[in-house]
Amino acid sequence: MDLIDAELTLSQFEALPSEIVAQLGEAIGADLREWGKRLLEAVAADDPDAIRRARHSLKGICGNFGASAVMQMAEGDLHSVAARTRFDDCIEATITAVLAIAAPLIPQ
Repeated sequence: MDLIDAELTLSQFEALPSEIVAQLGEAIGADLREWGKRLLEAVAADDPDAIRRARHSLKGICGNFGASAVMQMAEGDLHSVAARTRFDDCIEATITAVLAIAAPLIPQ
């Protein structure tokens, strides 16, 4: 499974003025990290409402660039340390993939 939909991600970035691409890439990374953290905290607290909110927010972020791997993991069981580590690693790899697509569009 690909981490992101590269064509969708590229089309999202290409639709923007080039000076905004870097800011958007950084915002995506920050949002993925924040909502991923919130999801893991909600799972640890066994808080169904917070889990639902975090998953919903992640779904919105991920939908913009087809990050199906993050969503698949977010919908799974995140109780074990190994699962949480894989989830964090997936988020970081997804951010790296998004930024790699954005990089050529960022003015130097």
